[in-house]
Amino acid sequence: MPLENSLNFIGGALVFGLMVLGVVQIVLRTLFRAPIFGYIDIVEFSMVGFAILGISYVQRLGGHVRMEVIVGHFHGRALWILEAFGSACAIFIIAVIIPYAYRHFERALNFGDSTIDIELPTWPAKLAVPIMLSVLLVRTIVQLLGYLRLVADPDAQPVAIPLIKSVSAQAEEEIEGAT
Repeated sequence: MPLENSLNFIGGALVFGLMVLGVVQIVLRTLFRAPIFGYIDIVEFSMVGFAILGISYVQRLGGHVRMEVIVGHFHGRALWILEAFGSACAIFIIAVIIPYAYRHFERALNFGDSTIDIELPTWPAKLAVPIMLSVLLVRTIVQLLGYLRLVADPDAQPVAIPLIKSVSAQAEEEIEGAT
């Protein structure tokens, strides 16, 4: 959890920094006709950060896109089996993608891949992808174990899994968070 929280914070700070940079870019370009050289390259480079740094955090909270319309109709052991199956499928997909993402990083490192204008090396951003997918893989394995535990004992207290909340419960949480 601390690793996921830290990475999510870094991703959020990156988004905030990019927003500030965007405002500075607009002001400089509009008022002084002096845009930031390489602004597009900086945006391209940083997009990886806010696209993937928070992915494991969102998985932990259950904030990812899922088929709750279908899953919400199941309860007890059937729900946990369905969730375990979904987690197992996700683990398979993530495990297949990680080596290819790493090879993509290696290619960028070996060939000296860089952005067009200011020639930022792209390998650090490309290395972030397999690292973050590995963190996501660990998180999904933990959740699979949590679901399998509940398959074995449906009356056990749920641990290490996101719980489906009703629309009214989500609304109440948002109202309490706003006050």
